[in-house]
Amino acid sequence: MPVSPVNDEEPSVLSLGSLLSLTTPALAQTEASTGKKLQLEEVLVTAQKRVESLGDVPVSVTALDGDKLQKAGISNLSDLSDYTPNFKMVEGGLLPNVYMRGVGSGSNQGFELSVGIFSDGVHLGRPHQTRGAFMDLERVEVLRGPQSILFGKNAIAGALSLISAKPGDEVESHFSGMTGGPDDTQEFNAMVSIPLSDTFGVRAAFRSRDEEGYMFNENPARDRNEPAVEEFSGRVTLGWDPTDTIASTLKLEKTNRVQRGRQFETTHASALTGCSGENVKLDGIKNADSDEYAEIDNYNATLNVDVDVAGGTFSSVTAATGFDSEDLFDGDSSSFNTVPLLGIEEYDQLSQEFRFTSPGGEFMDYIFGVFYQRGEMVFDESTPLTIRNGALADAGRDPVGCLINMQTNVTADLEKDFYMNSDAWSGFVQLTFNLSETLRTTLGVRYVREEKEGFRELFLYQSGTKNDVDPVTGAILGALNIEAHQLDRVRDVGVTLPSVNVQWDATPDVMTYLTATQGAKSGSFDARNNNASYGPGGGGSNFEFEDELATAYELGAKMTLADGAAELNLAIYHVKYEDMQVSVFDGVAGFVVSNAGSALTQGIELDSRWLLSEWFMLSGSLAYLDFEWLDYREGPCVATAEEDICDLSGKENQQTPKWTAAVSGTFSYPLSSDIMLDFTADASYKDTHFTSGDLDPRGIQEAYTKVNARLAVGEANGRWSVALVGKNLSDEMTIGIGSPTVLDVGGFRGTLEPLRSYYLEGRMRF
Repeated sequence: MPVSPVNDEEPSVLSLGSLLSLTTPALAQTEASTGKKLQLEEVLVTAQKRVESLGDVPVSVTALDGDKLQKAGISNLSDLSDYTPNFKMVEGGLLPNVYMRGVGSGSNQGFELSVGIFSDGVHLGRPHQTRGAFMDLERVEVLRGPQSILFGKNAIAGALSLISAKPGDEVESHFSGMTGGPDDTQEFNAMVSIPLSDTFGVRAAFRSRDEEGYMFNENPARDRNEPAVEEFSGRVTLGWDPTDTIASTLKLEKTNRVQRGRQFETTHASALTGCSGENVKLDGIKNADSDEYAEIDNYNATLNVDVDVAGGTFSSVTAATGFDSEDLFDGDSSSFNTVPLLGIEEYDQLSQEFRFTSPGGEFMDYIFGVFYQRGEMVFDESTPLTIRNGALADAGRDPVGCLINMQTNVTADLEKDFYMNSDAWSGFVQLTFNLSETLRTTLGVRYVREEKEGFRELFLYQSGTKNDVDPVTGAILGALNIEAHQLDRVRDVGVTLPSVNVQWDATPDVMTYLTATQGAKSGSFDARNNNASYGPGGGGSNFEFEDELATAYELGAKMTLADGAAELNLAIYHVKYEDMQVSVFDGVAGFVVSNAGSALTQGIELDSRWLLSEWFMLSGSLAYLDFEWLDYREGPCVATAEEDICDLSGKENQQTPKWTAAVSGTFSYPLSSDIMLDFTADASYKDTHFTSGDLDPRGIQEAYTKVNARLAVGEANGRWSVALVGKNLSDEMTIGIGSPTVLDVGGFRGTLEPLRSYYLEGRMRF
């Protein structure tokens, strides 16, 4: 159980890298005997809105192509955490949480994501949009650090770009299936691409995935495995190139995802769970009485058009995206019917970008453009609230104390309505001056103007009625910071974001860069607070929160080594955040949002690839992260503290392990002229870190190393393959998000991440 104090131990995963490196001399000798020159395949990315070699991009970037995604079994954004330094996506009880370099957004529908997620150039800024189609991808690019000039305002911690595969010039199809457990996962993927003429083609892909769940809910009303998932995604992409100078694609995709149950389980006894005798340890066995579910329908329609004209390329990106979701969450994660939260959310987004890009290679290369986005969100939440004495104080775990704890104090029905409309306009320009063959400087600026309108109303009713609560019930709810209220506001904010970059090619094989840039994340309105009071933590004073701002400096180098057989990338960064937005669970049934003050995140990132032989590739990454709250005087307190407000200045943040590392070895060897053997083993390490925003020591996740492996045999031309896949072979039991128990004094809970699993996989390609 994660109870040890935070430490700065060196990552033990390096021992695996040392072990793999022992093979280097023998492999090098093999190549010397063959006399064959080893050369890494060039990785092309669009991190700067033009196709470039990864080694020429002055940004800390991790790029994974579709083949790597399939072989590593990366089926969603959470899986990327094992392969990307300083990136993590964790499953919260209400919303997914995404972190980059220790910076992320909490569980609040009013938040924009700190890590901008883009699908074929379209911004997906709401947490539920991370549930969209993750299939048939050409490439995934993860850009660390503020990316405001080319990616927009809400990429303050970084950007994650998903690039879908496009229709090709030849008929192509592939099919794959996977089955395994212990969660009885069944997955099927299919893709067909057909050129219907010399100028028009279509590509269709779909995925179905069923999981029975890796936890067991022993509550008699449930008696089932959780979280069980049924997912279906479909995509049709039309490609039309009417002339040699015009290229266009229309993508239509939809995803339906239904989840039964959650990952939360109680890890420390509370006033109620300590008396009920239910399981209160982290072991994959939970006891939640509610019939939890979450159903999300995501849609995305995107039209990309590129027109080559004199002097460059004109690009247009037009999109309509959004989702509908309905979920029932057992807010107390226990056998008591305390706070089952029913949430219904609808979001629709329209966006348009026009961009002009010069051909490149001139004294001055440039990109400029304009962008508009409109978003409309409606969020309704309701719960039949049952407050027992144990929500107010713990009378003890003896028979008399338990009788008092479990006595119902008050009941009420809560209904909350929230809506938010937003309109954002921006213009941007980036100029690169090629001062010499080895020296370049890039200047960029983006101006963003954003208008938002927010409304929140909370009704308190007597149970089973639409009558206002009586004075006694209202007073008890008020003591728990739950008050009927109505709030509405309008905000109109403009911000200018500059960037300066200098690149110097120290040698033909070493590119160095220095970047200074500013980033921002939109201010907004709090959807989840349960009161309208003023003062620290008050739902009235914090209903509107301001823009979050960042000033970043990064020094980096990208090196080609071993005569093209290896590469090493280095980034040293220093980012100061002002008015940092935080959302912290209030210990009752809501969240408190505020601008926390200032924070500093700094560190070093290394990643490398080395082709040791034509049969063996070694890759790895290492990251050091130092996060410190410079000013956070009105921070949350642990549930057992006597104070309501604690000064967290000088402390670290949740999800900020000092060290993260990953190492991967891929061995591909021909068993015959037609049959190929592929073996990949990788390990990812994360240092000790907090999992809850109040830095409760009960939520400390100890350092761990997870090991994955894949053994495949198939035809050399890729026509077919059969593979055995293992994930988390070290069977690490880890927590993603931790929080105190709801309306139940003294307890703690956490979300359990997937345990060891094995799968059998088959593929066919035509």
